Amino acid sequence: MSAKKSSFNHPKFGQIVIVRNARARRIILRARPDAIYITLPIAAGRQQAMDALQKYGEKLQQQRTNITRHIDFNYSIDAPLFKLRLKAIESGRFYMKREGEEFILLCPTETDFYDSSRQQWLQKSIKNRLRACAGEYLPARLQRLSADSQLKFGKLSIRDSHSRWGSCNSRGDISLSIYLMLLPQELIDYVLLHELCHTKEMNHGERFWQLLEKLTNGQAKELRSRLKGYRTDI
Repeated sequence: MSAKKSSFNHPKFGQIVIVRNARARRIILRARPDAIYITLPIAAGRQQAMDALQKYGEKLQQQRTNITRHIDFNYSIDAPLFKLRLKAIESGRFYMKREGEEFILLCPTETDFYDSSRQQWLQKSIKNRLRACAGEYLPARLQRLSADSQLKFGKLSIRDSHSRWGSCNSRGDISLSIYLMLLPQELIDYVLLHELCHTKEMNHGERFWQLLEKLTNGQAKELRSRLKGYRTDI
């Protein structure tokens, strides 16, 4: 017997899809971007599904909210300095390889991309690769801009920061987000120059903006406006 689906809109939890499957031995609830899915054994009644939804619905709804971008075979990143896509393989293990300027994350065709633990693993794998690329590129670029601008900095750290692209403390230590690698080159340079300017001006006063405008050839405000169109996430 094949699986049978029915769906309805719950007033509290939104779209609910009920799947009756002859092979199911227990009730399974999963949060997906489009709905909450409830898989039922053939003998289970609808009320059992509603009882399970009442018990776990809020947690599942929160999981749906936290899904920022679903990773599957349609997922890709096409930034100037970081390119990545997924590719199906018939069988075997997950692994990452590089082809020219592009990273390929190979996944078995039967991968369940709606499994939350699998999504977490995929996100971690992509972030680790992004972090490695950031570690290779950003220190050298910051050193170059520091030399060109004659603005010296202290220590450099590269972090998985979602709150800001970069920061600079009173000691001149600079912290940069790995997500800078998803930006166009000119916006990366803008953020790095922004933090280098803070080694001389620890505020956003007039002298700070005059210095940043000089280093960006009068484009600081335009670049700042463009940066708002990007976010620190994959």
